[in-house]
Amino acid sequence: MKLWLKVVLGFKVCAAALWILGDPHVALIVFFLPDPWVFLQFVLPRQQAFRPAATVFETPRREVWLTIDDGPDPKSTPKVLELLRWHRAKATFFVVGRQVEKHPELARQIVAEGHTIGNHTHTHPSWSFWSAFPSRTAAEIDGCVGALLLADAPFEHYFRPPVGVRNPFLAGELAARGMVLVLWEARGLDGGRRAPAAALRSIAGQIRPGGILLSHEAGIRPEQRLEFVTLLLEHLSNEGYACVLPERGSLRQSRATLPDA
Repeated sequence: MKLWLKVVLGFKVCAAALWILGDPHVALIVFFLPDPWVFLQFVLPRQQAFRPAATVFETPRREVWLTIDDGPDPKSTPKVLELLRWHRAKATFFVVGRQVEKHPELARQIVAEGHTIGNHTHTHPSWSFWSAFPSRTAAEIDGCVGALLLADAPFEHYFRPPVGVRNPFLAGELAARGMVLVLWEARGLDGGRRAPAAALRSIAGQIRPGGILLSHEAGIRPEQRLEFVTLLLEHLSNEGYACVLPERGSLRQSRATLPDA
């Protein structure tokens, strides 16, 4: 059993004992005390209890790993690929299986142009993946894999859950498939309602060599998402950053695990 689960269960057992011993007020405090910490494990990329997740990579150069979620989509993917060609940048597209089923030619084009593909679930269940049990978690992973296989689009064994929200069963399902959980170190919240310029200002201060950067295409407001990718690539070029595809062995959980930290 994972250490974090043992600790949480320990709190619950102690709370039950306090309740039986006649101290219900303290029992309630003890029962709910670890819950905020558990919540953070679901939603914050830097939290590592559910499963170690890559957020940075080791590099001696001014390089970053640009990742682009939620495609492919004919309204955005061709334009994103054009931008990447213009800036001589490489990226990993974390694709949604249903989108691949609709646009298999775009998945193949991504790989043909020298980029890589990762798994972003089959249906992108943003609001419910956190509560998915093992069978549903597996179906989301395998559904995307199946779509990519049918599309004849080679892919990396990388996985990113919708909006980065994990569930306690994800670790086992990924381990069984030899997959790496990839999150990010820097984001501008471009996937929400934030204006592209504001999203760029937010992410710009977080960018450092070896960082994994989060961006989006397709989905809601694809025009704004595309504008953010445009601004981000321009910023990276101006700051002398190269967008590269790191080796799997160079991926790290945090800055603390990098040799020069």
